[in-house]
Amino acid sequence: MGNLRIGPLAEGALRRTLLLPKATIPIWTNKNSSKEELLRKCSDELYEWQRDNLPRESSFVLHDGPPYANGNLHLGHALNKILKDIVGRFQVLSGRRLSYIPGWDCHGLPIEIRALQSHTESPREMAHKSNVKAAQTAAERGKTMDAAEIRSLARELAEKTIVKQMAEFRSWGVMGDWGNYWKTMDKDYEISQLRVFKEMLKGGLIYRRFKPVFWSPSSGTALAEAELEYNEKHPSKAAFVAFPIRATATTGLGKRLDGTGLRAAIWTTTPWTIPANKAIAVNMGMEYCVVDTENHGNLLVASQRAGELCKAINEQPKIVVDGIMGQDLAGAQYSHPLLPEDAPPHPILPADFVTADSGTGLVHCAPGHGMDDYLLCRKHGIQPFSPVDSNGRFTEDALPGHGIEGLEVLFGGTKKILHILTESKALLALQPGFTHKYPYDWRTKRPIIVRATAQWFADVGAIKGASIDSLENVEFVPPAGRSRLTSYVNGRSEWCISRQRAWGTPIPALYDVDTNEPLLTEESVEHIIGILQDKGTDAWWGDGVPEEVWVPEPIRVTGKRYVRGKETMDVWFDSGTSWTTLRNCVGQREGRPLADLCLEGSDQHRGWFQSSLLTWVASAAGLHAAKAPFGMVVTHGFCLDEKGKKMSKSLGNVTAPADVIQPKGKGIGGIDALRLWVASCDYTRDVSIGNTILGGVNGNLRKLRVTLRFLLGNLEDWDGKEANYSDLPKTDRYALAQLYQVNRATAQVYKNLHFNRVVQLVMAYTITDLSAFYLDVIKDTMYSDPKDSQRRRGTQTVIYYILRNYLSMLTPIVPLLTQEVWSHATSFVTKGAAGPTQLGWYEPAEAWNDENLLEEFKHINAIHSLVKLGIEKAKAEQGVKVNLEVSAVLIAPEGSRARRFLGEYAGELPHIFIVSEVLLGKEIPASPTWQYVEKTTLLGDDCTVVVQRAPGNKCPRCWVYAAEKPGEICDRCQNTITSLPKEDYESLFA
Repeated sequence: MGNLRIGPLAEGALRRTLLLPKATIPIWTNKNSSKEELLRKCSDELYEWQRDNLPRESSFVLHDGPPYANGNLHLGHALNKILKDIVGRFQVLSGRRLSYIPGWDCHGLPIEIRALQSHTESPREMAHKSNVKAAQTAAERGKTMDAAEIRSLARELAEKTIVKQMAEFRSWGVMGDWGNYWKTMDKDYEISQLRVFKEMLKGGLIYRRFKPVFWSPSSGTALAEAELEYNEKHPSKAAFVAFPIRATATTGLGKRLDGTGLRAAIWTTTPWTIPANKAIAVNMGMEYCVVDTENHGNLLVASQRAGELCKAINEQPKIVVDGIMGQDLAGAQYSHPLLPEDAPPHPILPADFVTADSGTGLVHCAPGHGMDDYLLCRKHGIQPFSPVDSNGRFTEDALPGHGIEGLEVLFGGTKKILHILTESKALLALQPGFTHKYPYDWRTKRPIIVRATAQWFADVGAIKGASIDSLENVEFVPPAGRSRLTSYVNGRSEWCISRQRAWGTPIPALYDVDTNEPLLTEESVEHIIGILQDKGTDAWWGDGVPEEVWVPEPIRVTGKRYVRGKETMDVWFDSGTSWTTLRNCVGQREGRPLADLCLEGSDQHRGWFQSSLLTWVASAAGLHAAKAPFGMVVTHGFCLDEKGKKMSKSLGNVTAPADVIQPKGKGIGGIDALRLWVASCDYTRDVSIGNTILGGVNGNLRKLRVTLRFLLGNLEDWDGKEANYSDLPKTDRYALAQLYQVNRATAQVYKNLHFNRVVQLVMAYTITDLSAFYLDVIKDTMYSDPKDSQRRRGTQTVIYYILRNYLSMLTPIVPLLTQEVWSHATSFVTKGAAGPTQLGWYEPAEAWNDENLLEEFKHINAIHSLVKLGIEKAKAEQGVKVNLEVSAVLIAPEGSRARRFLGEYAGELPHIFIVSEVLLGKEIPASPTWQYVEKTTLLGDDCTVVVQRAPGNKCPRCWVYAAEKPGEICDRCQNTITSLPKEDYESLFA
């Protein structure tokens, strides 16, 4: 039987004989597909399976820095949770048992304010108020409400928020122990927290002191440094004020100032603190002088600041006494300008914090309103004085008789003080337009004050050294995190842990009814913990337990009466003790930290990382371990828009996770798009997002899906019988060598947590090694060769290896896509897989790592580039449409290395070059039509590449120009068709 001609055969019939890919997975994500089922398999079922089947002794503990149970999730949450999930999934693929128990931070002012707001205002009212105004209004209303009612409202809000946030976290494919999540408002959690507090008390680290703290009048509570934000352009009425120096000069001044009426000039940006002045500070090594002024008399000022002072009071400087050193002034006394003449004098004290950078070189000290002032005065036995109440208003102790009681210190109080200073002629000059950096309450956006109150503190100074030492073996990503965390710890001596709010874990202190002295001992705390463990912490604010029951029996019998304190712990103390949740989930971890990894935003160096470290080291367990509670600390940046600007509703540049998952207009979207964006970011810096960036992400996701679909489609008819590596042609082995390289490189960057580098490696491999080479080269074999041919079976084996490795590399990042691929794979592809998905990192065989083959293909690719150059010229000048219209002749000297090398690849070169024929010649052949000649060297030998028209005719089945006559099929296709089963062969002629 001669070769079949196209005449009797319809092209459709011929097409049916081709073994084209038959993937069941759709080319686009079907939004109506069983996404929930796929999510469950690759998340919940996978987590459960690995928890039950992977070895406990090799567990990987990922500790969750708790998100705040307040409001909607944003891209920062997505960045954080998905980064954690990528880490966890790779650990599972690596054979480690993942322990990831999600948690929530539930206490604190923001939740309290939001609960009050939603309770007292309708949604319509809330919609017409700015967030700042609403927060301010709610904070004011909360000051008059019953504590038990506030706690009930806050708890309800937190519970609802957690349900909503958890559902969204899980919809992003974040796997974890969601059935066992913890909340800082859980009774068991609060009891564990109180026991840590008791351990710190036992160690002498908890004390109460009357000293300055950051205080928010708008919220009515003390604030931590981490709860502040700074307004760079806060307006203050800066003032120069004169304080009369007493006539009795110090010994060091001798008679130089005798008979000189002298006043010390100070400068302050907080004139409202003048009533609380207790001292003036000078620098011992600074030079001072006396300036004679026409309107204000003799003024004492630092010599370097005399010009600025005179400029402020609009006078020419007239120095009458100079060369006065600060050490000469130390010990002198002065009178408070607003107190009666018979009031006790105040001292001038030496202080290192006084500089000549601004002001007058003499610093007004109010130890009740500044930490430097407090520490200086405490050293000299001067007690802090703070005549300001919790609402930021002057009390009756502030300048009695001047009518300032009840005025807000930052507003009407400042105005009144300046008026009194003017009347008393103590005001030298005013700078009403002065702007500077000033702390604000991060929630209400209102300025705070520094105010001395009686607060509970943790002695950080006592454990500072041990805390820093414990970080020695902690790995930080990025490395700068070590110095950041160390500097924050090193810069603290104490931690104000008390808050004047109802919503939180109570500080278990009792107060003497008669003296207001606190009772806080190990025995009293343990007694209170026992009651709270039975009744819950809400009982601390209710009437269900009589007051006397809270008092331990040995104290009660003394007849002393006590009442409960109404202070709660700082929320950083709450979340900082979350390491207590790890005690029962870490397994056999001898010599290892509680958590292998903590991953949060870079702002947590001063927040959760620090509070976790301090509470751990301060506890008995931490002191005994002498190491940090975490083995690795990873931080990520913040989310910005495409122009690098902070996202803001007012700017209209906010992108929400839902905008990525369900994009408007063009775009693939989906959960994997959100996850691929996260993985593509250099998270160690601030990350950007926008239409252009998402366009690139969606393009990559589309490319991955198409590639996976092609791989899967070419395995639909595979019987699972793997070809021997030694039987594979060099092209297939080269593909495996490339696969080995990308697999090892990807595994390493996963271990180093460089996920953006993973994406770069996988995409480069996909585009260059697969799409532009191997998957293009194998199409002819896969489509046109007989189904059971050795070459096709070998190629399918390689495709199988590529698919399995490909899924390993992609699963941590786009698990929904890989799970969908897995669900469409045949049983021969999924053979041997454990668990609900392709669990386990697919290890390439060492035999694939053929360095010689990789080197050889560098030469093959160099020749290929010249063939492609000739083809491009033919397309441009000869009307050639496709590569298969072309043949190539490679010419190298007989017996040369180049000739032998090309001979080894001769049978594979037509497939590699995707041309109809490649011949080895001795000289440039004569061409009846056209040819393009390129000269090069190969392995040191001269080589010529000739590109010319293929000599045969186009086969209508495989399109290779190898048929003898027009319209006939080539010999290979002839053999393929005639080997078909009889019924299939006869159907071609039906």
